[in-house]
Amino acid sequence: MKKLIVISAVIMATLIQTHAQSERGERGRDFSPEKHAERMTERMTEKLDLNEEQQKEIHALHLEQAQKRKTEMEARREAMKVEREVREAKIAGILSPEQKEKWETIREENRQNIKEGRKGPGKRMMNRSARGANRRG
Repeated sequence: MKKLIVISAVIMATLIQTHAQSERGERGRDFSPEKHAERMTERMTEKLDLNEEQQKEIHALHLEQAQKRKTEMEARREAMKVEREVREAKIAGILSPEQKEKWETIREENRQNIKEGRKGPGKRMMNRSARGANRRG
């Protein structure tokens, strides 16, 4: 009977933890300026006991800032993309055909490693330690 209670408690604790993590994950996935402004206004209202007029003004400020930040980030991302394309074109102009082929192979391997790393840190970290061990030995 005691074992059953302990097992039930462990299962319940696991379920509660899993639910809490999934809720946190869902909240963190929405990066829209509107959601950001809402969350920030809610936090300030909760901690500072803002009245409705203050909430409206604070929300407007947060929304304006979040929209500005999103626009700036998109512009930065686009500029980085153009810079990368220019750099890659220059590199391609310098390399021989054989080197270009090898370079493309290396780049594809790197893309695959990044994709694998997104699936879980375990493999990627193990690969790093293995590479480090090979250098020393």
